[in-house]
Amino acid sequence: MSATAKSNSPIASAATKSRDWTKASTLELQSSSEDESDVLDAKVKERHRRKQVKREEKQHREEAERRVREEAEARAREEAEHAKAEAERKAREEAERAKVEAERKAREEAERQAHEQAEKDRAEVQRRAAEVAARQRALAQEASKKRAREEPEVGPSGNWSDEVQ
Repeated sequence: MSATAKSNSPIASAATKSRDWTKASTLELQSSSEDESDVLDAKVKERHRRKQVKREEKQHREEAERRVREEAEARAREEAEHAKAEAERKAREEAERAKVEAERKAREEAERQAHEQAEKDRAEVQRRAAEVAARQRALAQEASKKRAREEPEVGPSGNWSDEVQ
């Protein structure tokens, strides 16, 4: 009795039991093709695993880029809103300053016009007073001339009868 070879692969034991060389080579070919298919399966699985890892890495990278982009857009929006609010505040301040300046100028113009009108009124009052005084003088002179014409002349003695004669 011959001793059988002990091995872990069932193919090897079958090859040793069989005395038919064609069967043995077929078994070896099957065995190697099974080993090859196992190796190929392992390579395919490894390839798939690597592709999956790459996809996941790419997905993580894209997600990180998207987050960075969104954060940048949010910062840009906030900065734009802040700049807009600042511009509006400055515009309001400038409008308020312009309003105050316009009110001040209008007040000064009104005061100037009131002062000019007061000066004109004062001049008009003085002119009218001068006219009234001139009329009164003229009337007084005319009245004194009329009185002088109506009154008899008084002589040195002061007697009216002397002159009537």
